[in-house]
Amino acid sequence: MISSLSLIIQVTSYHFCLESFPSMASVRKDINPMATNYNKDLAHLTGMERLLRFASGVDGRSGAALYYDYTFESIDEGQVCLGFEPSSEHVNLFQTVHGGVLSGLLDTAMGCALISLLAEGEHDTIIDLQTKFVRPVVIGGGPYRVLASVDHRGRRQATMSGRIVDANDRLCATATSTALII
Repeated sequence: MISSLSLIIQVTSYHFCLESFPSMASVRKDINPMATNYNKDLAHLTGMERLLRFASGVDGRSGAALYYDYTFESIDEGQVCLGFEPSSEHVNLFQTVHGGVLSGLLDTAMGCALISLLAEGEHDTIIDLQTKFVRPVVIGGGPYRVLASVDHRGRRQATMSGRIVDANDRLCATATSTALII
């Protein structure tokens, strides 16, 4: 049973921990709640046109794109390559990049690969994501590349695969995903 005093100490400790990472706080403050909704505001564009607009940065970045801080290395129909250099905001207690960050990067790359194939008015939502971790991703081990491609694009569903490789082309993580096309 936790006493009231113990709970206050725990909450105060947690609050202190958050304040000791000012770079995390600055990332959160930079989120633009009025960012462009690419599915709603730009539905008149094809998926490739929306993706190229997003990659160009013309509308700025917000949310996960800001946090992951990736770059677009290449965009082709059904294929995307992102560049990623991990920073202190991405690591866990063991100083390796957190699995959730790696899954998020793979999800982003696979989603972008699918977006490149969508017609005007179409958008998608990921309904399944499976990630396997092969070797640690660490600060200074990059640049890392996040490669993704669409394996199958049907009328209502698509399947994608992705992988993260290090600067020596060694496999660090793989993922597969299924999306519903709306």
